[in-house]
Amino acid sequence: MTRLITTALAAFALSAAVASTASASGIQTINCEADRANAAERTICASQSLQILDAKVTEVYADMMSSRRISRVVKANIRESQYSFLARRNACGSDRVCLAEVMSVRLTRIHYYL
Repeated sequence: MTRLITTALAAFALSAAVASTASASGIQTINCEADRANAAERTICASQSLQILDAKVTEVYADMMSSRRISRVVKANIRESQYSFLARRNACGSDRVCLAEVMSVRLTRIHYYL
């Protein structure tokens, strides 16, 4: 799992110079300034490494949803898988290891749609 997190963090560092399309498409990362309703979001906000993973998952998801190369049917599948991912992520609660694993797996799997 450490290798997966390291890979995800390296990918994020490489793409940090690229502007995220998340705000342009209306997809937002967790707002850590607001009061969080669930334990998973509070835990993500308390950890810089989890915030980075969350931002990367959001960025890749936004890029996929705004891509003109991906059909509406595939985008619908990606959207449904995102809902499933969010449910799994939130089920982790305050377990940082679980959160890192679920987000790392999502980051890896979402690339299969490319």
